[in-house]
Amino acid sequence: ARFLGSRDGCSLQGIGLFLCQNLVRLMDGDIHLDEEYDSGIQGNPGTRFVVNLKREPIDPQLVHDFHSSSGAGTGETFPIEESAREDSSQEHELPKKLNVLFVDDDPILRKLFSRCVRTVAPAWTIREASNGETALRLVGEENFDLIFVDMYMASVEKQLLGTETVRELRNRGVACRICGLSANDKEAEFLEAGANVFTFKPFPCEARALTQELSRCLYSDGPVD
Repeated sequence: ARFLGSRDGCSLQGIGLFLCQNLVRLMDGDIHLDEEYDSGIQGNPGTRFVVNLKREPIDPQLVHDFHSSSGAGTGETFPIEESAREDSSQEHELPKKLNVLFVDDDPILRKLFSRCVRTVAPAWTIREASNGETALRLVGEENFDLIFVDMYMASVEKQLLGTETVRELRNRGVACRICGLSANDKEAEFLEAGANVFTFKPFPCEARALTQELSRCLYSDGPVD
C-alpha cells in the first residue's frame, strides 16, 4: 500500500516514506513499521521503520577505495550508461527567459525548486502558489509559459486537487505548458485533465539531471518514458 493519510477529507502523502519504499523494493528488500518500538520518552513513543535489504553488507574497503579513486565528493561526474548518452543528445536548450508558476503546498519544496532552477536558468521568473485556488487567481493576473501543479495540497479546508486545478486552468483558456507533479504515479489522471506532461517529485537538484527534466517538461508530451 502507498503511504497515504487523510485530514479533514484532504489526502496527504508521505513523500519520504514513499520514496524509501520504492528504493527498498528496487533492491528486492522490504520495509515495515516496528509496532513494538518505544523511544522510552514519556508522551513521545516515537516511530521506527525497519528496512531489510536481504543483501550482504558492503565491504568497507570497497567504499574506501571508491572514494579514493572515483573523485566522490569532489564535484566530478561519473560515466553514464549509453542509453543516457542517447537521451542527452536529444536534449533541447532551455529558453533564456521563462515565466514559471510552481504550485505546491510545501514551502520547502517550493523554495528548493526555485533555488535549483535558478542554477541552470538564472533569468527565469518563478512565482509560487500554495494551492490551486491561488494558482487560478495568479493566471488571471499574468501570463505564464510553464505551470507545475502538485496533486495533493493539504489544508484545514478542502481545496482543489492538482487535476481539478489543471482542468479549471484549461477551462479558463490557459494554453501554456502544464506539468503534473506527485510522489505517486498520477500520470494518467493529469494527462486526462489536460496536462501536457507529468513528472515525479522531488525534482533532481544536480544541474545536468535538472536541465534534462526541465527540457522534457517543456518539449515532450505524454507518458514518462
